Amino acid sequence: MKFSFLTYQFARYPLEYCFYMAKEYGFNGVEVWGARPHAYAYDMDNTMIRQVIDWKKKYGIEISMFTPEILAYPYSLTSASLKERQETNEYLIKSVEVAAAIGTDKMQITAKHPGYGRDREEVWDVLTEGVGKLCKRAEELGVDIILESLSPSEGNTITNADDIVKLQKRVGSKALCTMIDVVPPFIANEPYSEYFDKLNGTMKYVHICNSDGATEFHMQLDDPKGVLPLIDFFRILKRNKYDGWCSTELLAPYFRDPELYLSQSMRAIEYICKEAQIVKEI
Repeated sequence: MKFSFLTYQFARYPLEYCFYMAKEYGFNGVEVWGARPHAYAYDMDNTMIRQVIDWKKKYGIEISMFTPEILAYPYSLTSASLKERQETNEYLIKSVEVAAAIGTDKMQITAKHPGYGRDREEVWDVLTEGVGKLCKRAEELGVDIILESLSPSEGNTITNADDIVKLQKRVGSKALCTMIDVVPPFIANEPYSEYFDKLNGTMKYVHICNSDGATEFHMQLDDPKGVLPLIDFFRILKRNKYDGWCSTELLAPYFRDPELYLSQSMRAIEYICKEAQIVKEI
């Protein structure tokens, strides 16, 4: 199994520093945050793309996934505004082209909350249309679109495995795959096995952290207040023969000293792997 971390944790540092940190603390890769100051799609000209490829070689670090920022203003796949949806589609198509150019075969998307007072069928129609256009370009480039479910406070459209199955059927593209972020299923009382049992081999990525069991807060892996039994989660991954990328996703308050918490993350990962008898690639 390979381990990486979302570079958003180091949002106050330049992107190259993330490659350096990954090497220093024994990670196999970085999940590149597709936003400023790291890798906003419209900043990624040929010079910057070559620079990222050079960093991969310099530090011996892979890019596990490209993750453009679409949970925050000004982009949304489910917006009531046609102009915002069009700009989001253009941005995501540019992002998947960047993902391919920097040498990763995965790009994450989410469907943030569409806003109150919306017709649910209309939301599903615009989401299907936008994801369908993106997947068409992704298929051409050989990139998997990794759809992540969200907690109820973040969105109300894609919140469980059944929602992902529904969108996969509506879009009908082999490029539309999925992942487990350990928090949303846990607080929704949904078994992790649903993602393996229902998604027909399209479960291709994992976000790890710990959880308070009630909110979307992403806690440090070994936070004593965390209620998620991570060793047992990894045993579920092992039973399902998952051997792909696991990426730590830490947000606030860990921005204050990301190196400190990155080191702590790897210490926890090594302990979890030992206890769950998971082979961590060197």
